[in-house]
Amino acid sequence: MEAGKGPVDLEKEVLNEGLCASCGACVGICPYIKVVKDRVAIIEPCGISEGQCYDFCPRTPTDIAALERRIFGEESPDSSLGSYISIEMAQARDSETRSRAQYGGVVSALVTYAMNQGEIDAAVLTRPFDGSLMPTSVMAEQSSQVLGCAGSSYITSATLAELNKATKQPRGAIGVVGIPCQVMALRKMQASKHETGAKGVKLVIGLFCTWALSYKGFNEFLKGKVDPSSIKRIDIPPPPANILVVHTKEGTMEFPLDEIRGSIKPTCNICYDMTSELADISVGMVEGIDDWNTLIVRTPEAKRLIDKAKQDEVIESRPLEESRLDHLREASLNKKRRAISEIVKRTGDEKNLLYLRLSDGESRKFL
Repeated sequence: MEAGKGPVDLEKEVLNEGLCASCGACVGICPYIKVVKDRVAIIEPCGISEGQCYDFCPRTPTDIAALERRIFGEESPDSSLGSYISIEMAQARDSETRSRAQYGGVVSALVTYAMNQGEIDAAVLTRPFDGSLMPTSVMAEQSSQVLGCAGSSYITSATLAELNKATKQPRGAIGVVGIPCQVMALRKMQASKHETGAKGVKLVIGLFCTWALSYKGFNEFLKGKVDPSSIKRIDIPPPPANILVVHTKEGTMEFPLDEIRGSIKPTCNICYDMTSELADISVGMVEGIDDWNTLIVRTPEAKRLIDKAKQDEVIESRPLEESRLDHLREASLNKKRRAISEIVKRTGDEKNLLYLRLSDGESRKFL
């Protein structure tokens, strides 16, 4: 954390610049910071010049290499996908899990399995479309609650606010499922000199993410087209579809992606990470193959859990074709290039990358 940086600086550098990722890391640690829908605001000055809120934010200065060394024991040798032990495609063996999940059901299957095996005692998850367009973050304390949180919403909830709230009481080992900005904030919380509930997190599952929609923008877009309370699921099929599919109680509607791009959160344009590179396990879709996930195993403890889950027939896996892996690398690299380009456009200086603290050699790869 930069000396002397606190809520005033957070408001000036992040909130007022439209760069807030709505991760929730700053919510619940201070009574003066609130979140409504996906919008975070400081409602009153607290008078503190140096604060956890600034320290934890994924859009304040972040030494990526230092976090990698802390998590993986070394800086990542792979500039496209980060540190990993293996990359494969996988799916849940249970058909109900697959039918309720967005794709292969691997995240729901692994969280349920980890809870049933006593690897974690609870999990911070996100429940989409709980009677409204806005998803809800929950602390699942029983494995039977996990499937209720299956699926994607494409709107960011303040997931880490739920972690901050829940860990004010003593708890056992916790799992967290989040998108890249949330995972980055969580890792900053764990690395902080401050004592936080994040240090009780033992399993971090990161989701692939290219961008998220703002609640206000997407809600405005849907007005007169879809009743948000009727939405059951949202999906963005892989290219070349270029559409957003909304499944409702009345039927299915499709919208061109270009029509909703104006609702993408501005902070997503400067996001450097597509595959949640700081997670223990990263999970995404497999382009062109229904009901399968791409599975990136990053840490030895994650590998142990995955191996047990395979042995107990909770998930199954297959090699990821080289062509698909190459495409994943290229997609991730392109996101990094776009983010660096947008940051430099904002700052006018190739050495000022806003929140990213990269070596000159690393940043030059994407300029």
